[in-house]
Amino acid sequence: MILESLTTYSRKEVLKAFKHLRYVRDNNTYFLYLIFEGSDCMYVGETSNIFWRMAKHRAKCTDTSLIYLQEYKSKEEVLRLEKHFIRMLKPKFNNRYCLEGQLELFAA
Repeated sequence: MILESLTTYSRKEVLKAFKHLRYVRDNNTYFLYLIFEGSDCMYVGETSNIFWRMAKHRAKCTDTSLIYLQEYKSKEEVLRLEKHFIRMLKPKFNNRYCLEGQLELFAA
């Protein structure tokens, strides 16, 4: 699986490693992140500021959660990967792309 190519963090490690993004408004890179609790995928998302997304995801992340994270230059690539992982893993807290007939950002 492609997860091996992603870097693994805890929520606290993400906040510490990306603290420099705390005051950045227009970041030119994008992050794909997957939150796992044990072997269960809880959430798949994308953001240009991983620091603030992890700060907001307190309810979706526990101290034992693993966060798989990768940085990309292309927003389109991150959106395609987000869509792929949501469809593949069916995360507990995602509904985007999981419902049949739902509006798509990109063709399948």
